[in-house]
Amino acid sequence: MECYDNASDNVQLLVETPRGRTAVVSLPKTELLVEDEIGYNELLFHLLQAAKRRDLDHDLVVDPDAEWTEDSTRHLMLIHNGRIVDPNLFPSSALFLDSDSLVSLQLKCRGRGGMDRQNRVGSKFGGGGVSSSQNAERERKERLKRLALESIDLAKDPYLMRNHLGTYECKLCLTLHTNEANYLAHTQGKKHQQGLAKRAYMEKLKQEKEQAQQGGMLSSSAAVIQQPKPKKIRIGRPAYQVFKSRDPTTNQRCLSFELQYPEIEQDLQPRHRFMSAFEQRVESPPDRRFQYLLFAAEPYETVAFKIPNESIDKGQDRFVTHWDDDDKKFTLSLYFVEQQATTNEEGQQQQEQQQAGQQ
Repeated sequence: MECYDNASDNVQLLVETPRGRTAVVSLPKTELLVEDEIGYNELLFHLLQAAKRRDLDHDLVVDPDAEWTEDSTRHLMLIHNGRIVDPNLFPSSALFLDSDSLVSLQLKCRGRGGMDRQNRVGSKFGGGGVSSSQNAERERKERLKRLALESIDLAKDPYLMRNHLGTYECKLCLTLHTNEANYLAHTQGKKHQQGLAKRAYMEKLKQEKEQAQQGGMLSSSAAVIQQPKPKKIRIGRPAYQVFKSRDPTTNQRCLSFELQYPEIEQDLQPRHRFMSAFEQRVESPPDRRFQYLLFAAEPYETVAFKIPNESIDKGQDRFVTHWDDDDKKFTLSLYFVEQQATTNEEGQQQQEQQQAGQQ
């Protein structure tokens, strides 16, 4: 409430209402300065009536002939320059005597009672006291749970998974939760919301990329469609011969393979490789006692020979391959390492080691 002195017989008092409006009260200056004319409580009553007439709706009527009573201004007080005006010292000449000065006044209500502290969650009746941090945290989680139940259907949540221990896991954030309420509170948290936003952004980028591919917006190098390789026509198996023999000196077993490739492609030479029994998919179950020797040359079919799974001698003139380009004949000869010879060599090595140790 602000008070202006207009250097006349009346003093205009401006009161700011709770709705932000301004009410005007005009009172004689002489009556304000005389103690018996307008007292402290009557001044408060005039200000209160003016605020009511200005702030209330049109359908609420304030009686203009209402008179002051003790109950009407019991809880009001007048403040000047930050200090409460003492009703016993009113009227004070410092308030309205200087007509050229601007006097600021405030009209306030005294507080009745205090904050209700006994009906809080978890407190005993009549105990009072402020709610603890644990109670506040429990109330926050309950509020988040109710909010999540209204907006989230757990049956349709793709990130909720129940493990074998009976607890719940969030597949998006990789977190563990003891019950559904704890998971629902987690879904309203910052970490889960950021994960959802990141997943939505990645899905948006993926969708835009797919639309760009369908619309032909990719560069020519990336948009080139690879043509499938034409299936080559096989003309059958080559003619072959297998010869078994032994070396007259070392008594090693020898196998010789001769394969005819008259229709082989130009500037192409047959190839060969060894395959274990566990690598092939023709015979089941695999037999570890054998291995396979494969020969391949386009456009003939690949052929394989089943040979013993023994060590092959890779020494000089022990493993020989030859391709005759004129006759289109491929020859391969191999020797197996004899077990007796291997045993004799190991025995000789052991004897030499024992002799060296004795020396």
